Amino acid sequence: MDTITHGIVGALAGKVLFAGRDVPASSATGLRAYAESSPTARAAIVACTIGSIFPDIDIFAGSVVKNPLALLEWHRNITHSLLMLPVWALLLAAISLPIARWLKWKPPSFGKLTLVYAVGLGTHIFLDVVTNFGTMVWSPLNYSRAAWDWLFILDFILSATALIPQLAAWCYRGPAKFRLRAGVVWAALTLGAFAIYRFAEAAGSGFAFWVVVAASVLMAAIFFGPALGGAGFQWRRSSWCRVGMAAVCLYLGCAAMAHRKALADTKDFAAAHNLDVESLAALPLPPTLTHWAGAIATPEGVWRVTFRVPDGKPEQTMFYPSANQSHFITEAKQLRDVQTYLWFARFPIWKVQERTGQTVAEVTDVRFFQGDEGQAPSDSRASRSRVRPNPASFTFQVVFDASDRVISRGFKKPE
Repeated sequence: MDTITHGIVGALAGKVLFAGRDVPASSATGLRAYAESSPTARAAIVACTIGSIFPDIDIFAGSVVKNPLALLEWHRNITHSLLMLPVWALLLAAISLPIARWLKWKPPSFGKLTLVYAVGLGTHIFLDVVTNFGTMVWSPLNYSRAAWDWLFILDFILSATALIPQLAAWCYRGPAKFRLRAGVVWAALTLGAFAIYRFAEAAGSGFAFWVVVAASVLMAAIFFGPALGGAGFQWRRSSWCRVGMAAVCLYLGCAAMAHRKALADTKDFAAAHNLDVESLAALPLPPTLTHWAGAIATPEGVWRVTFRVPDGKPEQTMFYPSANQSHFITEAKQLRDVQTYLWFARFPIWKVQERTGQTVAEVTDVRFFQGDEGQAPSDSRASRSRVRPNPASFTFQVVFDASDRVISRGFKKPE
């Protein structure tokens, strides 16, 4: 999951669990009524947010040591480990206490602050596990990658579900500023929905424009509806955020059920076409939980079938042949960088091609690209589309000279 979403969910968890008993705006006293919070709320919320984004500090490791494979080797490694979680929580709490005192924030006790950080770290690890990238939750004892394949690595619906209740609570904390705050937030989120619409369209995962309109109307109802009769000003921030956390949990539950159905559809497809299955998975696709791709590894290559849940009817079937029999591939597999790539990849395919005086062996993980389709005759098992990997895809290549010596290796650059 992206770091921004991690931070949003961490802040939500902090407000639900550690912000203490807050007072709604309608109960506040004084000439300028404003909702009040527990004295330790700010420190606790910030700590939970920091804890929820801290594990992604490992993304800087590659630039520090100049390792092009750091994204595969180190990302979601030790900082994402359940075994190391208590260590990171204690360390962050120890660092935070003097900083909070310097800022003159009232912090929770050391023990509670450690718990706050542990919860933040836990939300990060969980949200990474439910994607298909893979997370080494048992490192440094075991470096296998857990991947539940529930959510795409960017899920704007989840982000919005966690963010909107927090923004609504902020709007209703100050009655005098409510209209300005709610109007600005609603307009910004509507523009954000439109930006996502254009981004999804450019990425080949477009959806109908009416979804943007419906989202804008729904957000207007959320932000302005509770103002009628003043009901929204009587709700505590924690109440708004509990609703948000419940919605996040419901969304994750729906993702789990959708994945289960998609996995069953993938198995049915493999059985119906008598495929010699080595491994298979149902992988989430943007923009919603209804879009899935079934990946099926066979000795000849990888099948990829896209469909929607709950219908389950294949929409597009593609076959990615793999050139496994080649001495260039055998030589490439001896390289440590290639071994690292294959350790990470779940559905690798190989391609060997000749250039002027050179031979290039390429390996790509089907999880991370969509191919340029070239039609081929169908056979008795399924309609095949011979697919060439996208040049800008997640591809690692090894280049040999005319004497079959390795002259370069690394990720393929966009052409």
